Amino acid sequence: MSVSSITNTNTTGTQDTSSEVALPTQELSEQDFLNLLVTQMTSQDPLDPMTNEDMVSQMVQFSTLQSNTDMQSLLTGMQGNQAFSQASSLIGMQVNLQTDANGDTTQGIVSGVDLSSGTPQIIVNGQSYNIGQVLSITPSSTSSTQPTN
Repeated sequence: MSVSSITNTNTTGTQDTSSEVALPTQELSEQDFLNLLVTQMTSQDPLDPMTNEDMVSQMVQFSTLQSNTDMQSLLTGMQGNQAFSQASSLIGMQVNLQTDANGDTTQGIVSGVDLSSGTPQIIVNGQSYNIGQVLSITPSSTSSTQPTN
């Protein structure tokens, strides 16, 4: 069965094709590494056990894996913060947006940022749009007027 043919059926009996199927990854997790280490320790030849150097080498690899996992989490968080900062910097700006694949566009002033979808989306004319849909940015006429003394 191919992945594209898998669908979910909800309790009402209708098919839900919007669900994505998670494909197996080729990466080893920390738990996989520990399972391999325990299996190796329990299966080793008692007359020829693992040397201390081999054990230290594997512990260094485990430590490196943990550090890389932590760093990936931090980078993902920083990426999310950067996307939010980018979206919030557009508040009050006039933007031109591509609304669909046909090339239709709309324009308006960014009135806010919506975080409910997990990724920041700008709100223009009461509608949410991805930042990637922005074609151009100009200062709005209301934000460019400054009071004179």
